[in-house]
Amino acid sequence: MVSSLLMSCVAMVAVTAATRAPKDKPNIIMLFVDDLGYGDLGFNGHPTTSTPNIDKLAWGGKILSSWYSGCPVCSGSRAALMTGRQFNRMGVPGVFGPVVTDGLPLNETTLGDQAKKVGYATAAMGKWHLGQRAMYLPAARGFDYYLGIPYSDDMGSARATPCQGDTVHTAAKPTITIEDLTGSYEDMGYVGDGNQKLHNDPGGSFLPLVYQDASNKNTTVLEQPLDFTHLAEKYSAYVTGFIHEHASSPFLLYMPFSHVHTTAGNQRESQYAGCMFKGKSDRGPFGDALAEVDWIIGNVFDQLETDNIGANTLTFFTGDNGPWMVKELSGGSEGLLTGIYAGYWNTGKGSTWEGGMHEAGFAHWPGQITPMSRSHEVVSSMDVLPTVSAVIGAPLPTDRAYDGKDMSDIIFETNGGKSKHEFLFFYGGCSKKPMPSAVRFGVYKAYWCTGPGLGGCPNGQKNCTQNYDTQAPLIFDLGQDPSERYPNDNTYMNTTDLQAKASKALQTELETFTTESLISPPSIPSEMYDGKAYYSICCKRPSCDCNGAPSDVSVLPKWVDTTKF
Repeated sequence: MVSSLLMSCVAMVAVTAATRAPKDKPNIIMLFVDDLGYGDLGFNGHPTTSTPNIDKLAWGGKILSSWYSGCPVCSGSRAALMTGRQFNRMGVPGVFGPVVTDGLPLNETTLGDQAKKVGYATAAMGKWHLGQRAMYLPAARGFDYYLGIPYSDDMGSARATPCQGDTVHTAAKPTITIEDLTGSYEDMGYVGDGNQKLHNDPGGSFLPLVYQDASNKNTTVLEQPLDFTHLAEKYSAYVTGFIHEHASSPFLLYMPFSHVHTTAGNQRESQYAGCMFKGKSDRGPFGDALAEVDWIIGNVFDQLETDNIGANTLTFFTGDNGPWMVKELSGGSEGLLTGIYAGYWNTGKGSTWEGGMHEAGFAHWPGQITPMSRSHEVVSSMDVLPTVSAVIGAPLPTDRAYDGKDMSDIIFETNGGKSKHEFLFFYGGCSKKPMPSAVRFGVYKAYWCTGPGLGGCPNGQKNCTQNYDTQAPLIFDLGQDPSERYPNDNTYMNTTDLQAKASKALQTELETFTTESLISPPSIPSEMYDGKAYYSICCKRPSCDCNGAPSDVSVLPKWVDTTKF
């Protein structure tokens, strides 16, 4: 009797989901992996990476082989994805520290806000990194639920429960300084004015795992310092539970993974993975971490199939920026996007060379996107918001400029399948001024300056940044030369014409591009302690070191398997 009743309930959920037409407010899943290089995945040819679930999705959809990040570092890339706008247009720095007074401007409309307009349930999981104060966290930015680390996983010490044959990794004493976290970013102009000194706020020394529910506006610290060993289990339980709970109605699930960014120094490999994956990959600790990402994604798509809503779900996949090259084996791989002409190897994260911003990417939607297909048309993370808005029928606000374009023609092969980006400008990297450092147009890329990624010039060089005349930028034909080995010199084409085209576009960009400055909101009562304002996330002041506790799982929704917590 009980078994029959259970089977009837399961069948009813499946039928309810299946009766919604695939194009009738489809579910949206955005997979966004931290510090993932173009060459890190199986479908892009890495010889020892094990990512069968990601590869299956890529081959089952359309691989977008010319996908670009909106910024070569963390916060800027997330701001661009969430808003469809260039990060510096909004005044957002390349990176927010863990103890900052500002965040993504409160007048910006996010992907979550767009989905809520048309009745979607929304959830976010993982690395937010757009401000850690309550008014900047996901529950105040269009997301019903959030579970994750509010910033990069090296911005504080964490724990790692030992696996069999392992040694204990406990949270180190707070030896992390603001210079440790932001020094290399600051050298490249990626740090804003809102960063606070960590010695004034110990919450920035210990990595928290937080949960938010927009219905009660509370932010609960589940662990501080968090436990890396069991983080993936918690993430998986949360996202699969959310999907099952909302299977019969449209939802947006934003998954900016905390993996595969390197960790603080008290984790000996500068990477992390649970016991199921630790020490298992031929690629070492980085491969273990990436395999764990793949496992979570596999669980997500198993849940979609269980709930019979795979055909109702549009998925995008990409990374936030290129690999952090100076982290060596604990960082990722840029693959063939080496920027050989630079003369140095540090052409990944932080630079606007191809290795710093050209991402692995694909779109997947059974029955709507042609499987085993590929496009090298130019797309950007900034395109996600306008594309999703068009697909779900959410009008864009008309009071602001958008740099992203609707990529529907590319992924659905309509109107010739062409990109709407005549010119895609790249900010950051070597250019510390409010001016682009490069632009992609067609198969060409023009540089007005080139420079190394985070960590600076290798081999003891003091300055390896190169500037070019605005009328005579350095130009590569990426269609023939994705490794940027041979700049055009009139051997195969009229470089002068290409330079003139790029320079004219730059002039228009400079004349029309506007920027804003961040404004920090005043302190609120919950931020006050002992007569002073503290902006970090903290389990209990003054120390903010709760040895993992408190884990108040009672705050989690009923659809989360709390045994994983």
